[in-house]
Amino acid sequence: MTMKAKLRRGERRAAERDAGAEGHANLYRASDGTWPRRRLAVAVSAALAGAAAEVAAEQAKQAAGEIETIIVTATKRAQSIQEVSVAVQAVTGNTLRDLGVETFDEYVQYLPNVVSAGNGPGLRELYIRGSATEQAGITVATPQGSAPGVALYVDEQPVSFGGRNLDVYAVDMARVEVLSGPQGTLFGASSQSGNLRLITNKPEQGRFDAGFNAKYGHTTDGTGSYAADGFVNFAPTDRLAARITVYKDSQGGWIDNIAATFTPSGEVVDRNALGFGPLLTGAGSVATANNAALVEDDWNEAVYTGGRVGLAFDIDDDWDALIQHTAQSLEVEGAFLADPSLGARDSVANFSPDHNDDEFGLTTWTLHGRIANLDLIYTGGHLGRDVDSIIDYTHYNNGGGYIAYYLCAGASGATATNCYDPTKPFAEDTSNTRNTHEFRIATDPAKRVRLLAGAYVNEMETNHVGDFHHMGVNLAFAEMAGVPGFTIGNIAVPTDGVNTSGPRSPITVFFNDYTRTEEETAFFGEIAFDVNSELSVSLSARHYDLTSALQGASNFSFGCRYGIGPDSMETADGRCNGVGYSNDVTLRLHTLGQYAATADESVILDARSPNGRRDLFRGGDPDPADDCINNCNALRAIRNGRLDIDDFEQGGAINETDTIVKASVNWQPTNDAMLFLNYSEGYRPATQNRNAGQAARNQSGVYLNYVVPAAALTDRLSSWELGLKSEWLHGSLRLNATLYDTRIDNLQVSRFDPSVAFLVFMENVGDAESRGLDVDLTWVLTPNLILHSAFSCLDTELTRLSPQLEGVAVPVGSELPLAPILSGNIRMRYDFPIPRLDANGYFSAALVYRGENVSGIVGSAEFMDDTLFRQFGSYSGLSIKYEGGTFGTVEIPDASGRRLPRNSRFVNKSARIVNLAVGMKPGAWRAEFYIDNLGNTDAPVMQIAGHYMPRVTVQRPRTAGLRFSYDFQ
Repeated sequence: MTMKAKLRRGERRAAERDAGAEGHANLYRASDGTWPRRRLAVAVSAALAGAAAEVAAEQAKQAAGEIETIIVTATKRAQSIQEVSVAVQAVTGNTLRDLGVETFDEYVQYLPNVVSAGNGPGLRELYIRGSATEQAGITVATPQGSAPGVALYVDEQPVSFGGRNLDVYAVDMARVEVLSGPQGTLFGASSQSGNLRLITNKPEQGRFDAGFNAKYGHTTDGTGSYAADGFVNFAPTDRLAARITVYKDSQGGWIDNIAATFTPSGEVVDRNALGFGPLLTGAGSVATANNAALVEDDWNEAVYTGGRVGLAFDIDDDWDALIQHTAQSLEVEGAFLADPSLGARDSVANFSPDHNDDEFGLTTWTLHGRIANLDLIYTGGHLGRDVDSIIDYTHYNNGGGYIAYYLCAGASGATATNCYDPTKPFAEDTSNTRNTHEFRIATDPAKRVRLLAGAYVNEMETNHVGDFHHMGVNLAFAEMAGVPGFTIGNIAVPTDGVNTSGPRSPITVFFNDYTRTEEETAFFGEIAFDVNSELSVSLSARHYDLTSALQGASNFSFGCRYGIGPDSMETADGRCNGVGYSNDVTLRLHTLGQYAATADESVILDARSPNGRRDLFRGGDPDPADDCINNCNALRAIRNGRLDIDDFEQGGAINETDTIVKASVNWQPTNDAMLFLNYSEGYRPATQNRNAGQAARNQSGVYLNYVVPAAALTDRLSSWELGLKSEWLHGSLRLNATLYDTRIDNLQVSRFDPSVAFLVFMENVGDAESRGLDVDLTWVLTPNLILHSAFSCLDTELTRLSPQLEGVAVPVGSELPLAPILSGNIRMRYDFPIPRLDANGYFSAALVYRGENVSGIVGSAEFMDDTLFRQFGSYSGLSIKYEGGTFGTVEIPDASGRRLPRNSRFVNKSARIVNLAVGMKPGAWRAEFYIDNLGNTDAPVMQIAGHYMPRVTVQRPRTAGLRFSYDFQ
């Protein structure tokens, strides 16, 4: 075989493998090697014919003033983005490099219907088309939060986890695809409102290619950042190809941890108290936390380090295999949250060290081949991830229900004598594993009738241990040692969980120890039929069997106080036993499952805590006429339908079996235009609550008869879409648009409210709707000037509210959070020759706009702002939107005395970000000067979850720097 023939063969096999690994493309559809019926399809065939042919074809199109062909795999087949009847946005690898985009928050800003929210690198969630809700605080999101509503993929492997999406560094990518709207039939759980797919560059046979990129930037009022990455593609043999990618990105900080002190406010602590412990107001002395040892400028730093290795092997002319492994570490120091009350966007006052170490290894494999006229593919993956973090939890003083008990000496209900150091760090150790296998077959896509069928298996496990440290607890307990009826014992009691056992740290007051699992088996298929040369229809379905489970405990680990006797917290040898106040979640959920299976009420009435008392579901005030402690509250809730346990299995797991569908009609009246109409469905798993069935401690006002749900059940999203894919002006203008109408049933949310229970929990808030328009436009004005624009218009509404949430969540008719009415971007690039340097020069500019939106779905903004004022004497300065009615039951002072806070949410104001770049490319080299966030815009987003006072994330300030790259071929 000649070298030229080897090169052609290598290019063909690389294209086949890429299509196979992402979607069963039959590259030779007819005798002439083209796709029949459509001119756009012919362009796809040419694009897939090989890398050299693709480059030549795209250069010819650019010279003719036409738009490049983008191949996507949105339907698990390789197709032109203009022919797939799904709303897809795609950003190619070259565009990502031109924009200087590598990280989660960077590539999302160019996808206007996608929102990224969270507390910094490694701590973000994705939302598409307004299906956003308030999420759990990061301290408990991993064991307790919802599964994502938007699935994140690396090639064929889903890498989503509840509370913590994998923060994959986007380097050496072929493209980023965003599939908007439900994608559940082909992609399964969590592709509820869409998915985001990172498609990597694969090894190519018969060619050598290498390159590297480097950049340095400096942030205004911050520090410098630098990054470097490189890749090499080579073919040791005719049949074997390898690709190696390495990278490191050190992102300098700009947020200062300023000098501050913190003294708990008696008014704030006492109004949150759940009736256990002394009163802080009027205490003899109250200790003050001081962060002098932690003061640091520009402390929020993040370092991404990693690499990817891929091997591609041609077994024979019909079969090939691909294996890839990606390893990455993300080291984050400091916090990416700012305190708006301090008067500057770049300031916060934390009292314990903050760091987040997040490492993962992802191995994926694909076997692709043909038997007769069938494409067959088996693909799988293993993902292992470890997270080790410390987070400042001192703000819990402003929201916890037992703060004075932890801090102070004194009898329950009386004024505290002395209160000690309020500093509170939280230490987390979490591991995630995920194993997936998928087998699918597909018939020839050129045929009039096309079939695709597959089977999918997913196993996911999260192991989480979180220790809540209270620095002053030992001194408070020691002062009580001489009080009659008080026994001081071994504070580090031998409390056990499912992942750990043995004594805790002496300052560990409370800990979570959980294992959360999901196991799913699914079968899916799609049939497509060409009615004629212009009209086609398709129908797909997915049947899934999904089991989710939560095991473990939330245990106290502290000394015995206030005369609590041996029957509850003290062992025979006088040591304190934290199991007396253990929340044994395994036992709790098992009991509910056993009752669901037997309907035997004695299962609930006799349910005993680990200390032997019949108070497993304690909370609220028991009815004196009932012969039980608190378990009657749970039984009453089951009887009257307020506690739904119908989906529980006897062992405490939740099993869901269902079938979802998608139907599509695709009409192509001309070679340059296509219309499609879709109906589609998506889902995400149920999630169980640690305090399932517990009655509210405060059984008054809006919390009367409230009981914590056993689980937040599956929320289903269904959507109608009417879409247009079109090209105009002889192929120089591409206009794609999608109108959609979406319904969300039983929307999952997470919430913390001390009046209800002392743990964050999940619930179904009710139903919601969203309607909108997505538009994507590309216009080649001249061969040297190209314009891109994308925008999204959105209208959302909460249409039904759970009766338990009246006066807690915002009312019916309110908009959903993080759903701006308008968002979008416009970017341009102008190329020009530089004859003296024998180089090509270019200038690019981008404007990104995010419209005004609100944060959270619980109406607590005014209450949180008042907490800030009571604690520090100032308000946040953030805008607040009042939704009507009142929030909760705890009164706040005003000029006329006291009143209930109004139901309200914080407003994230609209923001505009401008990015500029100018560069030159003499041959294989490229050098560029760039400025990101030219206007130094804050663009703050209020982060509700788990802080009890306003905290915002802000856009990185103006950053200017240099990029440099070189390609070896």
